[in-house]
Amino acid sequence: MQSRKIDETQIPQGGDMAQIAMAVAAQQQKNMITLNKDLLPSKGKYYATDLYVKKLSTIDIKNLSTLTADTIDGVMNSIIAHCVQGINVNDILVGDKFWLIFYLRNLTYNDYPFYVKYNCKECGKTAMYKTQMKDIIVNYIQDDFNPTYTMNNGDTIEIGFPTIGNEISKNQILREPEKYTVDGEIDEALLNIACYVKSINGSKISIMKAYNYICELDALSFTNFGNYMADIDFGVKPYFEIPCDCTNKVIVPLSLSPEYFMPKITNTGK
Repeated sequence: MQSRKIDETQIPQGGDMAQIAMAVAAQQQKNMITLNKDLLPSKGKYYATDLYVKKLSTIDIKNLSTLTADTIDGVMNSIIAHCVQGINVNDILVGDKFWLIFYLRNLTYNDYPFYVKYNCKECGKTAMYKTQMKDIIVNYIQDDFNPTYTMNNGDTIEIGFPTIGNEISKNQILREPEKYTVDGEIDEALLNIACYVKSINGSKISIMKAYNYICELDALSFTNFGNYMADIDFGVKPYFEIPCDCTNKVIVPLSLSPEYFMPKITNTGK
């Protein structure tokens, strides 16, 4: 990212570093807009400060248009770090991550539509459907979410939604499982659930301690806890629901294709 010269005439030159830092931050946010946090899947409930966003750069678009399974997390994290300010990228909730990428894409192209092909199995119709940001299905955080959960055995679990920082730690565990003592291979799905467990009976624990705790649960306790976690989770649904003329709803996977991030824009696009 190219550095912009900061106008020193607008920066306090005294010894109050807090005042200087605030002035520098204000300069950095000049080319950005304030994000309405209520739009986020988390509704911004876990972000104490304002968030600022800007359009994707050429490098951002190039990197998004060449995503692979191996690079997707790193690319998305670096782009969010570049285009979202007011918060450390490691403190962004994983449930907001994909929404932010779709939002930045649509901010960059003024919500230019993306056409997806669908085939209705009810009536046999095949057609193209115009999608925009409003068509992305979002599962929002519950307004009455209670972070305390009581297990069948009486244990009290404090639940916290995982951040990008937690996700990085989890991926590090999966890359180097030999560093950890576990019975058999590390199960990624269970490790994902462990990222939500912040403390047990008031004692904060690591991801791996939470993982081992979950692995040792009895079947009923695990089933109840797993169902509860599924109910409270939030984020972007990985599909569109396209209304067909026959009234059937066709499910089409959400696209992260090169064409989505580098659309062929024409004057008749909308």
